[in-house]
Amino acid sequence: MNPSFDVVGQDTQDGPEGCLSIPGYSWECRRHLHVVADGWNMHGDPVEVEGSQLLARCIQHETDHLDGVLFLDRLDPETRKQAMAEIRSAPWFGQADPASRPVVKTSPHPLFGKVR
Repeated sequence: MNPSFDVVGQDTQDGPEGCLSIPGYSWECRRHLHVVADGWNMHGDPVEVEGSQLLARCIQHETDHLDGVLFLDRLDPETRKQAMAEIRSAPWFGQADPASRPVVKTSPHPLFGKVR
């Protein structure tokens, strides 16, 4: 089961956010200022991580990935339109040649005994 987080308070923060899935780009994204994430460590023990500001942003960003969401989906409509235009004009956008696209690396660490 994926970790989840709870929002602490109503405060939000706007700040630049980028992603390794979209290398070299970032846009202003609104996130909750303070969150508490609950999950499990590699041994199955419960873990709680509390974060404010940048750590809160990271927790939300990475939890979104586990739910299949990119931060682009969190942008306000005008910023998202601008972001999509910039992505479409990126030198790697639409390249059929894999050598022209950004490199996505996988972790060298074992996946809890599972074979990739």
